[in-house]
Amino acid sequence: MMILHTADVRINVIIAKSTKETENRETMEVNKIIKPEWFEKYAVIPFEIFRKKGVSMAATGLYSWLFSHEKNQDITMQFIAGHFKDGKDAINSKIKELESLGFLKREEVRIGGRFAGYNFHLDLPNHSGKTAAEKTIAVNPPQSNIHYNVQDNVQYNIQESNIPKNVLDAFPHFKNLFEDRHHPKTESQEKKWIECLDKIQRIDGYDLREVYQVSQDLRKDDFWKVNFLSLLKLRNRDKNGILYVDRFMAMKQSKKPKAYKMISNLIKFYLYKDPSGKELIGAKTLKSELDGLALKNKLGDNEYQNLHKYLSNVGN
Repeated sequence: MMILHTADVRINVIIAKSTKETENRETMEVNKIIKPEWFEKYAVIPFEIFRKKGVSMAATGLYSWLFSHEKNQDITMQFIAGHFKDGKDAINSKIKELESLGFLKREEVRIGGRFAGYNFHLDLPNHSGKTAAEKTIAVNPPQSNIHYNVQDNVQYNIQESNIPKNVLDAFPHFKNLFEDRHHPKTESQEKKWIECLDKIQRIDGYDLREVYQVSQDLRKDDFWKVNFLSLLKLRNRDKNGILYVDRFMAMKQSKKPKAYKMISNLIKFYLYKDPSGKELIGAKTLKSELDGLALKNKLGDNEYQNLHKYLSNVGN
């Protein structure tokens, strides 16, 4: 293996999944690694992945392993899972971790408007050693240009902790879900709560807004309001070794309306307003989009209303 360490070289190797469609290439590549010919006998790994604090060993290994393949190798989730003993959920978690840190961008590929596969773009975080989230923190920084105040008596050094701003912003909202007597009592305890949120986003791959909604519902539940008394519980494991955050998020999925199973190739539901201002539901699928009328015809009045209530309360 050859390690390349130079500020003048930007690695931009394409391997495979995102939200943008790729159709305008002369030769369409799908599920391939695309890199310069002179890389073929070497795995050129940028130092950044080894020096970045907070990256898990598994994510570092996956990133390096992806770099090691030749360009004609098909790269799919099945291929990755066939090599490692980790399951698909664990692999997907590491892919999300690399995405959140800026080392990977997933891109959906379509040919002639039809889904064809995925490409993973391996890169460096903004070619500057900073993720998009970390760059956001630097905009209009405090006067010292070093500290970000979470509350009056607690300060965290951003340069050392690398805690994204959205995590720091989310922390007070999560904290307020619990009674004062269950709040962290010291700076060290408060820091652990913040780091827990960071790991839920960075390592476990969850959207903190969705985790907040689930946590809010749990704190209102007769059973969980006396058994979910600390944010740290989310990254504790139950008797079966399952993270509570995984368990809680799965509970949310199981409560989704039947509509989620009634629309083929569903990507997401969303709320919008028609010209008269009436709120309707739209659906985006892999093949098309459905407006409120088409969706109502497919689901029926009752299920459409159940879906509208669900989206209004907890989002899609």
